[in-house]
Amino acid sequence: MRIHGVLLATVLALTACSAGDDQPDPAAQSAASSPTPRPSGPTTGTPTPASSAPSEPPSEPPSPRARRVRHLGIDASHHQGAIDWQAVAGDGISFAYLKATEGTSYTDPTFARHRAEALDLGLRVGGYHYFQLCSSGAEQAAHFASVVGDLRAGNLLPGAVDFELAGSCSTPPPRDVLLTEVRTFLDEVEAATGKRPVVYLFPELEARYGFADELDDHRQWVRSLDGRPDRPWWIWQRTDSGTVSGIAGPVDVNVMWRREVPAR
Repeated sequence: MRIHGVLLATVLALTACSAGDDQPDPAAQSAASSPTPRPSGPTTGTPTPASSAPSEPPSEPPSPRARRVRHLGIDASHHQGAIDWQAVAGDGISFAYLKATEGTSYTDPTFARHRAEALDLGLRVGGYHYFQLCSSGAEQAAHFASVVGDLRAGNLLPGAVDFELAGSCSTPPPRDVLLTEVRTFLDEVEAATGKRPVVYLFPELEARYGFADELDDHRQWVRSLDGRPDRPWWIWQRTDSGTVSGIAGPVDVNVMWRREVPAR
């Protein structure tokens, strides 16, 4: 989740190349109507007037099917400075992940204000934690959960955790030790917030530890600046140098696919 500069229009153009993936599912076919029931009994005598024959209720239209919808979002922290969320929302951005915490004690000073302002404008918002590789997973989970709170209501996205080699301890722990701490963090955050967290593995860290397969029971946020990711993803970080209205300077721009039912 690092930062540099490109036009959001470039991101939109690149993303549009994959528009074939964003097709609605085929509409459900209506069930065939049953024939109009005929009166039983003798056929002699005065026929029943057509107006008094039992009528069939109108058939219900088929329920709309869910389809995959592409959303654009950003991730940001205090490094972006002041953010005009109304301008952000007007520039095609529908979700945001904001840095909430790092390690066992740091809280981003802009998180609470930015989350409230973005939610007020209808964006879906999540908080992310920058994981310190040499610190206790349990202590980091408790700190993150205390800041983001219960995430089961409203437009709150699940928490996310950012695993990187940069900015952490000089001698990261062995793979099995780190994986244990990571699992502890993920399990305790899920229990405390009510939602299973999303995992972001920076490429350098993934190349060293190879955690993606181990953590495939969590939705993943994949950084891939040169094209579509080569592993399953829920969020795709398309660029770390986007330009978005309301933010001075470069910002990360991401793609999220969601299944949605069109309004009837």
